[in-house]
Amino acid sequence: MRLPAWLIAFALAVSSFAPPVAAQESRVAPEEDRFAALHSPSAFERETAQARLKDEELLAHYRALLNDGGNAAQVISGLERVGARKDTADIPLIVKYIGALDPGVAEAAMGALRSFGSDALKAVKDLDAGEVDAATRKDAIERLLKDHIQTCCRRDLAINPFHLEYDGRLDELYSVGDEINELMFRLLRDSIGDIRDDISGNRYYYWNGQAVYESPFVDYGGLAVYALGRRDPERLMKEVGELAEVQPSNDFWGWSYASRTPVTIELATFFARRGDTALIDKVISDLEGGNRWRQGNESLGLQVMIAGIQMVALGEDEAALERLNENVKQAGSALSSTVSQAHYLRARILMKLKEQGAALHALEESMEASDAAMVLTLVDGTFAPLQSERRFQAVLDYCRLAARRLNAAQRPWGFTE
Repeated sequence: MRLPAWLIAFALAVSSFAPPVAAQESRVAPEEDRFAALHSPSAFERETAQARLKDEELLAHYRALLNDGGNAAQVISGLERVGARKDTADIPLIVKYIGALDPGVAEAAMGALRSFGSDALKAVKDLDAGEVDAATRKDAIERLLKDHIQTCCRRDLAINPFHLEYDGRLDELYSVGDEINELMFRLLRDSIGDIRDDISGNRYYYWNGQAVYESPFVDYGGLAVYALGRRDPERLMKEVGELAEVQPSNDFWGWSYASRTPVTIELATFFARRGDTALIDKVISDLEGGNRWRQGNESLGLQVMIAGIQMVALGEDEAALERLNENVKQAGSALSSTVSQAHYLRARILMKLKEQGAALHALEESMEASDAAMVLTLVDGTFAPLQSERRFQAVLDYCRLAARRLNAAQRPWGFTE
């Protein structure tokens, strides 16, 4: 039997509209399904779900998940996402998981927490006893304090390679309180072997085939040693006084010079200021040994290092200035960061000698010698008497411009654009 024409036309019309309607219904997924796909076993489905959601939607979901709890995989994903945002308001959501029984969750929480730096310390201390046990709290605080110490020390090395003294040098380090002194003493005690090897010239560095999980304290801890010498000099002397007894150097590598770590230089400076110059004299002698195979114009870096030590440790400003003047003259019109550093040290010495005009000229030469300006100028109170000089303000403007190009960890603490 043949179907009526009107029935055939109606069937064709319905079939033409049905697929788009079905497709539209499939595209509009329920709200819970959109977020459920974030925790799918399939990596493709997880990536697809994330791509379909806005960042704010993802953050809101993961914040709710961390607040309410979930399985280990979900919590780890939430910790990674929220930790990457680095919003200090999220610290309470993260910190309660550092005592989790699942090691993966605890590790992810600690990693997220460390990304906040010292800002996370108060949140950890304020946790209730029911949220984290005493041992876990202690470990977390110690880990955050170690990170804080290393951050401050590396910033100091970046902006102050010659260990110069200036007001505010310790402000960032002690912004978390004096409780770090005990930890710094422990780090120093644990590094005595490395320091002794460094002093004797027997410390070797293995760059290949060795997994390095954490930088040795001796390679960055100069600021910590300086701080201990300022805050508790008698205890520091009691802890490391034996290192002032100089041992013969290992001269096997006679073609090079024996570089010294920041910790060794700060200890030698500490001893020299207490009247024992044996170690600092040895450091200078070892550095000067590097000139035996160098041409005059190639030794500027060494000479600047030695001049810095003469200034800071021995107070021999005029001898250091003479050394700098002679070697800068040999460098001629060469432009480099080393020449810039040499002029900066000259400017600092000239300020101490009350030759402000010559100091300002040397400071300008420092800025002109390299695009890697000595941004320490921004916080170095030595040049405070020049504040009213228009030329000095131009120098500061140039330093601010140079600081903006640097990583945040290489800028003076508190610098704002």
